[in-house]
Amino acid sequence: MLTVLDALSVAGDRGKQNDDACGAHGNLAWVIDGATDLHDAPFSGAASDAAWIARELDRALRGGAGDLDEAALRALVREASAAAAARVARWSPPPAPWQKPIASALLLADAGGALVGLDLGDCRLYALGADDAAHAAGGPPDAADKEEAFVAQIAQDVPARADGALWRAPNVLAVLREARTAQNTATHDAKVFSTDPACADAARVWRLPLARPGHVLLASDGFSALVDRYNAYDAAGLVQAAATHGVAALAGELRAIERDDAGGARHPRFKRSDDATALLLRVT
Repeated sequence: MLTVLDALSVAGDRGKQNDDACGAHGNLAWVIDGATDLHDAPFSGAASDAAWIARELDRALRGGAGDLDEAALRALVREASAAAAARVARWSPPPAPWQKPIASALLLADAGGALVGLDLGDCRLYALGADDAAHAAGGPPDAADKEEAFVAQIAQDVPARADGALWRAPNVLAVLREARTAQNTATHDAKVFSTDPACADAARVWRLPLARPGHVLLASDGFSALVDRYNAYDAAGLVQAAATHGVAALAGELRAIERDDAGGARHPRFKRSDDATALLLRVT
């Protein structure tokens, strides 16, 4: 059984919307990270198309029920993508491939006593079992390292920005738009949630061998940076800290690290602070 103990979702910049979402329903829990819009005016009428697609998937997952095995999880994602695609097809003018919204997502289900996970993109899971064994799953584990290396390389040719938003620099934006086009035209390789229902077939699916009772923390990459980017915790330490002190305390630590490295000298990144979402569960 999955029981929600704590949850938090905060915008990276209080001057903008939060493009993340998280939730739980029955035997299913999830965290979603809408990828930042690379265009100015949203097509959806929402604060951003990234927030829109995150809410679309969040709403679809709240209808899931029963024992959710691998096939059922893929079906949920496929149906949510098809529904979003039908709405995007009505947008006018039609968005270019780099303007179509995408998201990262991680789902965890208690399916008949087995923990089954599905993920697309770079959301992460950290867990600590009754036997003190730590686990990490979701996303390419080296995604943060690759982004740091890429940002460090391109930042040499970009003047420092007062807002810390390197991604808004014209030459960087052009590179990101090219990558977004690829993500929206080659779903099987991109492994993100998109408006192509085939993304469900590209999703990574895995089982979590957690000794019960245990704790699980689902996190968007803005929150998992405490482990994967800033090395402030390992998987076990982050879960222990969340269970002991709460995810809000960890969010405070996260933002303190980012304020102290506002220019990204120690930790090169596209944004000074990203949206950060965490969902702490007890598994019994």
